[in-house]
Amino acid sequence: MARVRFEAVIMLCIVGFYIWEGLKIPAYYSLPGVPGPSIFPIILGVVMSAAALWLLVFPGSPSRKEKSASAVPRWQGVLQDNWRFYLMWVLLIAYVFLLPFLGFIICSIALLAVFFFLLGERRWYIGILIACVFSIGIYLLFARALQINLPMGILEGILKP
Repeated sequence: MARVRFEAVIMLCIVGFYIWEGLKIPAYYSLPGVPGPSIFPIILGVVMSAAALWLLVFPGSPSRKEKSASAVPRWQGVLQDNWRFYLMWVLLIAYVFLLPFLGFIICSIALLAVFFFLLGERRWYIGILIACVFSIGIYLLFARALQINLPMGILEGILKP
């Protein structure tokens, strides 16, 4: 239960930072009476805050694993049980830092393929195929259809006309 509450506090800190950054989005072309671009981060942040507060107040009953005494130290057991979760966070942070250099398509394909493997997909060709289809599809939707600039990184010379 203590771990769930700790994760809820971490989640509240992340959500607080997310809302704070969302409020700094400039509203250059806002019309009177129409919500500006910061409304989505605020709504999403409120929902995520509610979820974190729920976990903080009602962490749930301990599982059988938590009830049984183990010879393994608590921190070591947490790392052994949740290594995929922590690795996914490390990969997301690496994604954010590598995005300007490698570009959206390459970073997204790599991230999604590894995520599929970590979440249980054992057929590597399926994970890579789905990652390629989704990454290229999202690129085409945002960059071509919606005319939103995405970082191209090393593919800039190839994909820019």
